[in-house]
Amino acid sequence: MILMCVILILALGVFQFASLDASLATHHLSRSQAFYIAEGGLDRCQTWLEAQIDPPAGADTLYPSGFAPYQFADGAVLQWIVPDAAAPGTYTVVSEATVGTHTRRLAVDVTAGLFSDFLYFTNTEHMPGGGNPLWFCTGDVVDGPLFTNDQISICGDPRFLHGVASAYGGPGDRNRNHNAAFYYSNGTGQGNNGIESTAESNPPHDNPYFGDGYVLGANWVIYPRLPSVFDFRALARSGGIDLAGSYEVVFARPHPVTGQPMHGHVSYRKSGRPWSDVSIASTNGIMFVNGGVSVQGVLDGRFTIVTNGAITITDDVRYRASDANGPLDGCDDMLGLLSGGDIVIANNAANQDNCVVHAAMMALCNSLYAGNWNTGSPRGSLTVWGSIVQSFRGSVGTATLSNGQVVVLTGYAKDYHYDWRLQEEYPPGFYRFLKTGMFRRTGWLEIPQAELGYAPTRNAG
Repeated sequence: MILMCVILILALGVFQFASLDASLATHHLSRSQAFYIAEGGLDRCQTWLEAQIDPPAGADTLYPSGFAPYQFADGAVLQWIVPDAAAPGTYTVVSEATVGTHTRRLAVDVTAGLFSDFLYFTNTEHMPGGGNPLWFCTGDVVDGPLFTNDQISICGDPRFLHGVASAYGGPGDRNRNHNAAFYYSNGTGQGNNGIESTAESNPPHDNPYFGDGYVLGANWVIYPRLPSVFDFRALARSGGIDLAGSYEVVFARPHPVTGQPMHGHVSYRKSGRPWSDVSIASTNGIMFVNGGVSVQGVLDGRFTIVTNGAITITDDVRYRASDANGPLDGCDDMLGLLSGGDIVIANNAANQDNCVVHAAMMALCNSLYAGNWNTGSPRGSLTVWGSIVQSFRGSVGTATLSNGQVVVLTGYAKDYHYDWRLQEEYPPGFYRFLKTGMFRRTGWLEIPQAELGYAPTRNAG
């Protein structure tokens, strides 16, 4: 009898422990489910923002899915978006999910992305006029974020050190025959006999390196057109420099008397005419040229040059606070070059032995390319610290692979680096007119259970 009692007590104890374990497991599962449902709500809100034609204006709280919680999976979720009245295009997105007795509220700050968020952006991976795509090849190092609306073609072992995304075959691609995939050369050279694949490599022929992953079939980014250039004209007429014709522009040109560089100044003239020297600090930082413009020099300040024609880089364009490794810590110099046509690295005497450009560059309707890129002798490296945005992908040289080494035949070797300051700072006017329609997250927070309220306010999110 005593033995039976002991066995019964032990059985009851085991049952209680099992019940406790089941209760704890259910508790943990509900909390985890609430978290992931809330995370999904953040993603849906961000997708909603990116689907709008323009970033929503005003200060009123937005409810993309309605004012009441809705059922999702095993829980209920409510989402809202709080605009930051002090920073248009910036929002706090809040998502609150409840599963059983557990509620999780997550909040993220998002801001409208700019084309300068990328080291490299193309609308089309072809040169103007079509033909075969241009390739990322062995020896290419992309030291910054990359995005294209087109397919990425890979030959050999290029290195992508940061995030890579392609919208080819994605939700905004109107060609239903496009597949969200890379195009690998598969050992056939840079022709049209390669293969499509979603894999991160195609051994033994193609073994790219992706330092921060990749996304295929991303959301399409609507690329701006020429009218965007003229949006800058009103700014240039209200405190900037508004010109018509073809102009030479030099930063820090030598003083005509002392010969010392006039740092903090921009000088401009029509060919053969006298120079106009203007303190950059006396302007709003925007120059609009209805024509074409050449540029060179050392920038001390923040300035944007916009033209509906071409921009020709006739010599190095550097920041004063920089060295061979790009902008120095604390550098506050920043240049935007926005062309309605091409941005051309001139094939002249100054650019025969390397060319350095510090700028966020955008060739709105065409490309960045080197003049006579496929003729002559090698010209060293084209070093860029900034960003390169093109409608069509331009070429800066030709090369061949010899014993595993890239040998430049004509034009330049590419030495491109992202200026990470562009994630938070912008050349004058860029934020106002050159948004991508995408949003990036700048902060993440979970609201503690004890602080949960039911009035969606910015402070609560």
